[in-house]
Amino acid sequence: MLDKTFAKWWLTRLAPFLEVPPEKLASEREAIERMQQHNDNYQAFMQKAIFPLVDQFVKLMAGNGVTHRVTTWGNQLSIRIHLAWRWGELVISQSHEDAVTFDHHIVTEGERRGDDQAENHAHQYDLRDPLPPTIAEYELMFFMTRLALDLVEPPEEPELPPGEKAGK
Repeated sequence: MLDKTFAKWWLTRLAPFLEVPPEKLASEREAIERMQQHNDNYQAFMQKAIFPLVDQFVKLMAGNGVTHRVTTWGNQLSIRIHLAWRWGELVISQSHEDAVTFDHHIVTEGERRGDDQAENHAHQYDLRDPLPPTIAEYELMFFMTRLALDLVEPPEEPELPPGEKAGK
């Protein structure tokens, strides 16, 4: 509960500024309407494109014994895949009022804590207009491709003293 003395002092400080110009309120109402349109576009995209695609993907992983986890928090959906020494995560969220963001994280675990290496990619799409379902498919394929390609590491280069070349 607020301290009464403080609340009184605070209200007396605000009193001269309580009258808000009508044009400022009108612009606020317009911003709320635009934000609602963005929210509706995000909700439609999630329901028509993301959820069905994630459902298919989860069935694929479960049917093939791939350890995974799908979680939601607020306006965010996360898919995490666990492998022997690597894990990948795709996070889909409405990161700004007018954009949906796909964050791709591929993490290679090091031998010691703190040795992890991360490959991060982020793609944003504008929510001012409805998004086609192909974007969801593209982003999931991008995530799956990045995870699969990062499983194969190139051969280690030989350690040579400075100034020497291989083959001598």
